[in-house]
Amino acid sequence: MNPHHFGPPMQHTAFFRQRPTAAACLALVLAAAAPLAPRAVSAQPAAEAPRALKIAPGPLGAALNRFAAALGVELSVDAALLDGLRCNGLDGRYGAEDGFAALLAGHALQAVRQPNGSWTVQRRPQAAADSLPAITARAAGESATGPLAGYAARRSATATKTDTPMLETPQTLTVVGAEEIEVRKSDSLAEAVGYTASVLRSEGVDRTGDGFVMRGFQATASQGNLYRDGSKYSVNLYDGRQEPYGLERIEILKGAASVLYGNSAPGGIINTVSKRPTNEALHELNLELGSFDRRQLSGDFGGALDDAGVWSYRLTALVRDSGSFVEHVDDDRRYFAPSLRWQPDAATSLTLQADLQDDHTAYVYGLPAEGTVLANPNGRLPRDTFVGEPGYDRYDLDRRSLGYLFEHRFDEHFTLRHSLRSYRADVDMPSVWISGLEADGRTTAYRGAQDREDRSRALMSDTSLQSTWRSGSVEHTALVGLDFVRERLRTVRYDRSAEPLDLYDPVYGGGFGAPEPASFSSRSELRRVGLYAQERAKIDGRWVAVAGLRHDRVRYDESAVFSDDVAADGEKSSATTGRAGLVYLGPDGLAPFVSFSQSFEPQTGTDRQRQRFDPTRGTQWELGLRWQPEGGQTLLSAALYQLTQRKVLVTDPVDTNYSVQLGEVRSRGLELEARTRVGAANLVAAYAYTDARTLKSSPLTPEAEGRRTGAVPYHQASVWADYGFGAFGLPALKAGAGLRYVGSAPGVWLDVDVPGYTVVDAMLSWSEGPWRLALNVANLGDKTYVASCTYLCFYGEPRRVTGSVSYRW
Repeated sequence: MNPHHFGPPMQHTAFFRQRPTAAACLALVLAAAAPLAPRAVSAQPAAEAPRALKIAPGPLGAALNRFAAALGVELSVDAALLDGLRCNGLDGRYGAEDGFAALLAGHALQAVRQPNGSWTVQRRPQAAADSLPAITARAAGESATGPLAGYAARRSATATKTDTPMLETPQTLTVVGAEEIEVRKSDSLAEAVGYTASVLRSEGVDRTGDGFVMRGFQATASQGNLYRDGSKYSVNLYDGRQEPYGLERIEILKGAASVLYGNSAPGGIINTVSKRPTNEALHELNLELGSFDRRQLSGDFGGALDDAGVWSYRLTALVRDSGSFVEHVDDDRRYFAPSLRWQPDAATSLTLQADLQDDHTAYVYGLPAEGTVLANPNGRLPRDTFVGEPGYDRYDLDRRSLGYLFEHRFDEHFTLRHSLRSYRADVDMPSVWISGLEADGRTTAYRGAQDREDRSRALMSDTSLQSTWRSGSVEHTALVGLDFVRERLRTVRYDRSAEPLDLYDPVYGGGFGAPEPASFSSRSELRRVGLYAQERAKIDGRWVAVAGLRHDRVRYDESAVFSDDVAADGEKSSATTGRAGLVYLGPDGLAPFVSFSQSFEPQTGTDRQRQRFDPTRGTQWELGLRWQPEGGQTLLSAALYQLTQRKVLVTDPVDTNYSVQLGEVRSRGLELEARTRVGAANLVAAYAYTDARTLKSSPLTPEAEGRRTGAVPYHQASVWADYGFGAFGLPALKAGAGLRYVGSAPGVWLDVDVPGYTVVDAMLSWSEGPWRLALNVANLGDKTYVASCTYLCFYGEPRRVTGSVSYRW
């Protein structure tokens, strides 16, 4: 890249030093899209004789700049004309006229030579433009799966499975990029999305899986709410947490989302986007030391493997040895994620992906309400209390995933995409659990142990065909697809008793009773096939209408491990779901929208009349507003929604051994989010009001009707800001701080109120050349708080200090 044409403004100096790859992307944005007025590019007069050139496919603005610089001609262009356009590049001998023509082929643009010898890019006359084929637009410098320049995404594919501007998406979507993950040193998905409205951890600090509450509803892997690169990721609740260092983006689509993804709980989905091969050379090493004897080494490498850029690679790896704030619980991890891309031309790409992860930790079991959220005559229970047995409690994860992403553009109208992933997770999780306290308020009323093994296997496939065309003043993007999921889970559990434990003065080593096979050990298999279709129409450049329809067929089998009992034999269900939305693209980046969407979750078992249960159904109505001005790095959004789940299982009033589908739960809320970069300052702010409660329950429990949903606070707010001190003569220095507030909420199964809490985070970094030194502190004030109460109560993490050294070259 020629620094004469792409020199960054001073306010971006610190950011460039921190993220070379993101810096390159930001430079392309500045070169191709940032100015609102025409600018002169490459003002060197020279001969325009043909010469051998090779310019890779990519953003049109950057390619034009490189071509003009290579020929030594002056080029003027209004960046607004190039926004969202890409080209196929050049490979051969070109002069000015034929080179510009080749780069602008397929677009309603032309290069015109001026009397003084310079060139100007202009719109073609309307008659000529109408004869051109339609093209697919993408934001210059940013793709739906690539790095973000700053904290505000302009494009995403999660909501539509096509590369779509955020402003044209009629459903609330939040994107957290790799830069934001790095700045806050997020250790988990829960930490990375901690500054997002309406998204909360479901259980304190759980190192055995990613679990959330989204818009008032549980969202876990076993419910179908977690995705990687658009395909379902994880089968079991205990399949482990995703490693955020291996992610380019975390995208949170809020509300019912079955129309493109199949069965899921109605609160929304989280789709993580893997770091992918790049032609830009990338080399990074990080060393971290911190609280609880934390030692971590990580690296991220990528680049082209040949001069033509046909082959490229990415390798991300991490090794961590660490303790945790709970005694006798480690937090060790080994992570290795290689990927290889073959891209013989601008129309075809095949990316092979793998990730291997081994975790060694233990399940952090909760503590009684007495001594956490309720008074206890013995005082408050310490946060580091371990209820298990040292040497017995452990969580060992061996997870492997292998797959590929394929894309081929047949012509300017049709694009085929296909993805396949094979997934395996083996978990050994012996653990001790407790229930209640004796009258002395310190000794466990019951303490049991469970030897547990989970074996998950899955195969996921998704194939779609996208078609784009123009009809008069309407730009169409149609999508049809077929996806398939096969999940198998084998769970073997042995129960045994354990000696009681004094939680205030624990003495371990009391021994266990003889193991007995647990009655709920099982083998299960779920197979789902879904057919979906979607149409997105952009009308007169002002209105965007989105409509989608999907039909799923699901088969579920379950049998016992230790007997011939069959819990579910070929249970079949089906569901049809839809979505419709409308966006108005107003002036200055203002975009109000309205939408309707649906979801479904299969239910296993039968009622007392041996009739199989229907899937639960989720329905969301949403009214929203976004503001994202052109050329800036700001995205403001607001949304009002009502989300209802029907056909929820409740106790049968005739026979309590069975269930009936009379339940109904509703969540209503308001969300506000702001993401912006102003000069050297980044800001992320969010607020959520959520009113989630049961509308209908079993006649046996009329008191449940009107009751608030557990672990869902009325209010949640957060703000994060970081600032580079270049204006003060310290371009290497950056400081940041954030505040997270979660209001009080009822318990899930415990009849308690969990107090609200406020936690402060902070960071300080110094970047000089290829080096970056950083200090991050989570829970700066070391506040003691209870994050949630389900069957027991879970403390939030105390102060955690992490120092890191990074070297990039």
